[in-house]
Amino acid sequence: MKFKHVPIDSNAVWTSKKGILLRYENLNVYTLNRWLSEMLNNKRFRAGVINPTNKLVFINIEIFEDFLYWKQHDYSKIKEK
Repeated sequence: MKFKHVPIDSNAVWTSKKGILLRYENLNVYTLNRWLSEMLNNKRFRAGVINPTNKLVFINIEIFEDFLYWKQHDYSKIKEK
């Protein structure tokens, strides 16, 4: 199975771990894995990660960005869209 990475300025909604790592240059895979685990354990962000197999993970970019905002602001209420 081949996976084509989308350019950073693409309008894609879902991406892989590699796509997230391309968008956030200083993010490493270990931190990303911890954050994805944290997202899966939180009802608010659980829908942003689809993990159908051990090696295949899809991440919703918008929900991931909301998660980062949530973490940045000390887990306070995220802004309404």
